[in-house]
Amino acid sequence: MQTVNKQLTLFQKDIKPVLLQKPATRRDGIEIFSEKEVKDYINIWKKGINKVSAIKFIPASGAASRMFKALFEARIDILNSRADQEVNLKNLPQIKQFFDELEKYPFYHDLNQACRDKGIDINKLREGGRYLELLELILDPTGLNYGNLAKGLLKFHWYGDHSRTPFEEHLIEAAAYLKNAKGQVDLHFTVSTEHKHLFQLLAEQLLNVYKKTGIADFIISFSEQDPSTDTLAVDMDNMPFLLEDGRLFFRPGGHGALLKNLEDVQQSMVFIGNIDNVAPDRLKPIRIKYKQLIGGLLLDRINIIHSFLKRLDQGLTNELKNEIIDFVKNYISPYKAHDLETSNKYDFIRSCQKLLNRPVRVCGMVVNTGEPGGGPFWVRNTNGEISKQIIESSQVDMENEEQKDIFNTSTHFNPVDLACYIKDYKGNKFRLQKFIDPDMAFIALKSQGGRELKTLELPGLWNGAMAGWITFFVEVPPATFSPVKTIFDLLRPEHL
Repeated sequence: MQTVNKQLTLFQKDIKPVLLQKPATRRDGIEIFSEKEVKDYINIWKKGINKVSAIKFIPASGAASRMFKALFEARIDILNSRADQEVNLKNLPQIKQFFDELEKYPFYHDLNQACRDKGIDINKLREGGRYLELLELILDPTGLNYGNLAKGLLKFHWYGDHSRTPFEEHLIEAAAYLKNAKGQVDLHFTVSTEHKHLFQLLAEQLLNVYKKTGIADFIISFSEQDPSTDTLAVDMDNMPFLLEDGRLFFRPGGHGALLKNLEDVQQSMVFIGNIDNVAPDRLKPIRIKYKQLIGGLLLDRINIIHSFLKRLDQGLTNELKNEIIDFVKNYISPYKAHDLETSNKYDFIRSCQKLLNRPVRVCGMVVNTGEPGGGPFWVRNTNGEISKQIIESSQVDMENEEQKDIFNTSTHFNPVDLACYIKDYKGNKFRLQKFIDPDMAFIALKSQGGRELKTLELPGLWNGAMAGWITFFVEVPPATFSPVKTIFDLLRPEHL
C-alpha cells in the first residue's frame, strides 16, 4: 500500500521535467555521412561481425489493445446507438473504410476462415451491416483474439500465399545483417508471461521452416519483465484506475523496466528495435544497409575508445591527451572537452576513465516529418552536466514556452534504432543499473479496453535508463522507419 500511495503522489504532484538545452541537429550532435563513408562503415561491420558476439534485442511484451483502440471505441458506439442488428456507419467513416477495405488487411484470410468455422459468410456480415459480429471475430477470443494478443503475434504483411507476423519479419531482417560465419543469428525477445507460450510455439514452427531453407541458424531466447516493476494506473483525474471487478490495475512500468533483461544478455553488442517497426521484403534492403552502418560505426568508435583507455593505463602523453580531447569535442560533447582542457594531469586521467569507460550506443535518427515520438536533444541534468539524450514530449514541461519551443524545433525524431556495446575495454560486462538517471521517470497515456488511463513509466530503456551512456547520434533515412501504431497503419504504402 505504501508503494501505491507513493505512486499516486507522483501522479498528483507530477514529475520534475527534464531541462532541454537545445535540439541535437545535423553536425551539432547528429552525424551525417557521405555515401562513401556509409560504405566504409558497412565494410567495417562486415569484417567485424565474426570478431564480436552480437544479438538483436526486441521488446515484444506490448499488448495490441492500443493498436485496436478505434475498433474498441467503435464497438461501444455501435452498442450505444444501434436500434437493431444492422448498423449504418455513416457517423464512423474511418471504421466504414476499415470494413470496406477488409480484404487488404494481412489477417483477412484468417478472419474469413474464422467465419467459415462458425458457418458464417464474411461478405453477408458486411453487406448486412452486422459489424458487431465482425468486431467480435477480430478482437475477442471467440475469433482471432487480436484485441488481447501481443502485437508481435499479429499478421502484419501478406505475401500472396502466406502472411508474416512482426516476430517473423525481425528474424528475416536480422539474418541479412547479423549472421556470423557459422550461419548463426541470435535474437532475444522480451515477452509477457501470458503470451510467452504463444511466442515459443511460433518460434518452434518458424525454426522448423527455416531450418529447411538454410537462411540461418536462428538462436531465439525469451525473457519476461519482472512483475515487481509494474506500476499503478490512474484515470484522467489521477484516481486509481479500477478494473470491472473493482481491482486496482497495474501495468508494466514501461520499457525502462527491461534494463535488467538487457543486463542479462551475454553478448558484447546488442541491436535494439521495436517489435512493430518492420517492413516487407521489398523494403528490407535499405533497412539492412543502415543497420550495418550503425553496427560498423559502433565498432569503429569502440576500437577508438578502448584504445584510449588501454593507452591511458600505460601513462598519459601530450599526444594521447590531444587525441582524446579532439575525439570528445567532435563526437561526445564539446562541454566535456572544455572541462578536460582545463584539468591537470591527475584529474584528466581520472575524468577520462570515468567519461570513456561506459556503455556505448549509436542511435539512428530520422528527419522529423511529424511522426509521434521522442527525439535527440542536448540536455542539462541536475548536476549541471550537458549531454546528448533521447527525450519524449511527456518528459518536457510544455507549459514553459522556452522548453516547448526547444522541443518543437527538433529536426529529428527517435525511431528506436540502436546498436549498443555493453562490455568494458577489459571485456567485463557493465552493470547497467549504474548508468540510469532516476529523475527521468515519466507519465504516459495508455488505454485499457478503449478507456483512457495514465501510467507511471520508469526511466525509458533508451531514455533515462541509458542517460549515463556514451551516445552517438547518426542520421538514417525515413525508409528505415515504418511502425504500426494503429490497425489503419497496416494499409500505409510501406506495409502493402
